[in-house]
Formats: sequence, C-alpha cells, structure tokens
Amino acid sequence: MWKLQEYRIATNPAEAVALMRKGPGKGAYIAGGTDMLLEHPACDFVVDINRAGIGDVARTPGGDLFLGAAATLQELVGNEFVTGFAGGAVSMAASQCGNRPVRSTATVGGNLCNALPSADMAPVLLALDATCYIADEDYQESLPLTDFFVGPRLTVLEDRLLVGVALPGECAGWRCASHKLTRTAEDISLVQVAVALGVDDGRIQEARIALGAVAPVPMRASLAETMLTGQEIAAITPDVMGDVAAIAAGECDPLDDHRASAEYRRDMVSVLTRRLVTRILSDDGDNSQDGAA
Repeated sequence: MWKLQEYRIATNPAEAVALMRKGPGKGAYIAGGTDMLLEHPACDFVVDINRAGIGDVARTPGGDLFLGAAATLQELVGNEFVTGFAGGAVSMAASQCGNRPVRSTATVGGNLCNALPSADMAPVLLALDATCYIADEDYQESLPLTDFFVGPRLTVLEDRLLVGVALPGECAGWRCASHKLTRTAEDISLVQVAVALGVDDGRIQEARIALGAVAPVPMRASLAETMLTGQEIAAITPDVMGDVAAIAAGECDPLDDHRASAEYRRDMVSVLTRRLVTRILSDDGDNSQDGAA
C-alpha cells in the first residue's frame, strides 16, 4: 500500500514549492493523481495543488492560450478557448487521452510532468510552440516546452512547480492535426505525430512536426520542419512529401519492446507524417485530429 505520512494543501504556487521543500522526507505534487494511483511514487508526503490557483484556461489580451497545470483534460475537450485555437487541435488531442472518467481527473500538468515519452498532450503542444511557466518560491520563469523534458520521467523542474503552458496567439490560425496510434482506444500510444503549419499566400511560412513515443522524450523533427518551411504549396510534390516523411522518421530513436518494434514505429512516423501534412494542405483545410487506431 501507499503509506503517506502527510497530505499538504497549497493555496498558491509559492506556498506549494515551500511546502515541498519543508520536508522531512521526499514529497510529490498531486492534482488529479491518476498516474500516482497506478504507480505509487516513493514519497513521504504530497502537496495538493488543486487550490493553488493554477487551473484556469484562458485567452490573454495578446491572444495567447493559457492552460493552467491543474486544468483537467476533459475541460480542454469542451472549453471554447481551446476548441477555437488552431482548429481545435488541442481539444481533439485531449479527447484521445484515456476515457472520460480518466480525463475528468487527469490534468495537463500531470500529463507533462510525468514525462513519459508517450505523454499524450506533448506532441500537439510542442507543434504549437508551447511555453512552460515554472514557479519557485520567489519568482517565476518561462522556457520552451522543447527544453522541459530531459529524459524518461525526468523534467527540468526538480522541486519547482509547473504553473501552466501558453500557446502563442500567432499559432491560433495555424493548420494543425495529430494522430495517436495505439493498440486500443484507451492504451498508451505506440507512435504519436503532430503537424502544425502556418500557411500564408500559398506558402508554408512556419512548419512544426512533433513526435511522441519514438524517442527518450517527446521531440521535434527539426530537419523535416526545415525542409517544409518556405515551400510553395503548389510545389510540394509526392516526392517532396516522401522526403519530408523519411527525414522525420530518421530523426526519431524508437525502442523495441513487447508492444511494437523500433522498425515499425519508425515506419509509422513516416506514414503518419506524410498523411498529416497531405491532409493539412488539402483543399478542405480540416484541422481535426485523427482518432486512435
């Protein structure tokens, strides 16, 4: 059994960090707790952050979309600010995370801070240039989500607190789509691909390709992105699309395990990248997410 010595409740981010550092023993932050219930962490106490004021979902005056770390995944599914951003790609990604009871408890921050290579929300947030906001006792800092993950189940946080993530307002009009490839609808992903393109005047001005479950951490396929950036849509032939997909597959570093081989995962990165870029650039402009397959 999970034998906790103390359950602490924080009313703001600075207090949460102070309670974490207070000791004695080892602590952990808790919000939804879905991962903790599956695999009890080796800790002596927890700090509950549900009352710390970090559960809001909002659009800033500058047009950025802010997702509080304690916001549930189910809230992202139906929140009007989220469904209206980048064609609803973030809300669609959230809708593919487990089942509704899990989504009603699991949080954005928990999904990211658990730092699994297959973290469901990481690829779409990476593709939309997310920035992390991190609280210490006396100050708050920001850094790109690309720098947040340092290894499997490891982040830059240490004992600090993730307050939330923000997506820049200029990404609101991007075309974005993602796909989570799984064995069953509620299983963790075998492969994840998210593509976001900023298109203007028939040309790809910005390109992002993010991958999950195919490297030690969620990652961006930067070389494949570079190949797409600046391309006129009319000039993107099937051969160009194939090259972009092959480069993305070459950038990842998947593992062999009982769920899928590394070769299969790499092949699926190529297939999904090609499909998503093709669909985004199609005439219908549909930005929705493919369902789990």
